[in-house]
Parts: sequence; structure tokens; C-alpha cells
Amino acid sequence: MSCSVVVATSGRRPQQLAACRAALDTQFEPPGGFEVIVVEDRELRGPSTARNRGVARACGDLVAFTDDDCEPEPGWLVALHARWAERDGVGVGGTVVNRLRRNPFAAASQFVHEYAHAWANRSDPRFFASNNLALPRAALIEVGGFDERLRCAEDRELCDRWLAVGLEFDHAPDAVVHHAHRMQARGFVTQHARYGVGAWKLRIAQTAAGRPRTPIEPEFYGRLVRDAARHSPQLAGLVAAAQFANAAGFATAAITSRGRLRP
Repeated sequence: MSCSVVVATSGRRPQQLAACRAALDTQFEPPGGFEVIVVEDRELRGPSTARNRGVARACGDLVAFTDDDCEPEPGWLVALHARWAERDGVGVGGTVVNRLRRNPFAAASQFVHEYAHAWANRSDPRFFASNNLALPRAALIEVGGFDERLRCAEDRELCDRWLAVGLEFDHAPDAVVHHAHRMQARGFVTQHARYGVGAWKLRIAQTAAGRPRTPIEPEFYGRLVRDAARHSPQLAGLVAAAQFANAAGFATAAITSRGRLRP
């Protein structure tokens, strides 16, 4: 088996999961074929645990991850596999686009997502979200898989750990996933607050492992809001609200842990 596709789900989005499965059924077949593994996190232990369970069951040399609210284009898996085959051992990330363009909250989240990816990868590929990421199974197991202590920012932590041991990433722009995260104001704020909590916990994990902590770069946030304002006042307002929520989540997590970054 060449590829395994792992989809983690909590079972709360059955219609979107069905759409994801339908999209995976239309995939062009990479050399050696592929399998699809759906892992339902019934105990709500988090996506890291679910994905690691999927990896344990996988038979493919390359494991591709996507989420239950995503619909990969038919050439998605072939594009990931082709880029990986060119550079054996490399991790590969694709392109994520927003399917819900009329939803202002989904559009704002997508804007932040794209901006963060562009910023992180501005010199070399360093980060890809786990809804469009493929990793060689042997190397993924060797580095320890996803950190099951993290319920958010687990993909950032894994990418950071991947690079720390000397492994690399590459970008397959034609590996496209359509993200359909339906949300309203409350869910939008909650999501970005969780990202802030995840950012603090990432710093704890980096400190515990003796890795450099991801720097806080004010320039990124300033440019993010300014560029959003060039699109529309509504987008700028939502992006600013997302960053306030992120900062609040980060601060809350730091206060809860008494601000300590234990070595």
C-alpha cells in the first residue's frame, strides 16, 4: 500500500464527514493504491490521539491527514505522493481554500490561516496544518507522532519537532483541500482563543524538549490587520477580533500555569 489517508472525527459533523468521504472516493489513485482510515474520537481525547490511532492502523508508506470538514480535490493525494516521491523522506503540505466564502467568520479564519502559513514559510517550508499534510509513516513514528497532551496547535508542535531532528518539508501547491468550517460569532471567538491556548502550550512543549521557543513577532500581527483592512472593514474587524481572542487565550493559559515555562 502506497498511501494511507487518516481522518480524525468526533462524530459531531456526520454530514460533513460524509462529504469528506465522498471526496476521498473520487481520488485519483497514486502508485501502489491507497486506503482511507476514519478514526472516531468517541472519548473526546483530542485529534492527536485519534490521528495517532490512525497511524498505528495505517499500512501506507505515506500517511496523509485531512479533517472531517474538508473535501480534497480529486488530484490531492496524487499531488502529495508525487512531491514526496521526488524527495524521499520529506513531509509534504498542500493548499487549503475556504469553501464557505459567504460566511464572514470562515472567510476571516481562512485569511488568518493563509497569512500565518505564508509568514511561517516565507524562507523555507516550516509549517503546514494537519488538514492537508502528508508524512512518511516510518519517520512519523520515529519522531513520536502527534503530542497527545495537546488538543490545539498539535500540528505546529509536530512540525517544529520534525524540523528539530533534521527532517524537512516541501509544498505541493496542487494538493488542494476545500475547508468548510461552518461557524458563527461565538464559535469564531472560541476557536481563536483556543489557538492562543495552543500557542502557550506549544511554548511549554518546546521548553520541556530544549527547543527554541517560537518567537512572538509584533510585526506579523500589525501586517495581518493592515492587509485585512485593504480587503474590507468587516474583514479587518473580524481579524482584529480573532487576534484579541488569541491573545486572551494565550494570557489565560499563561496565568493558569502561573506563567511558568518549565525546562
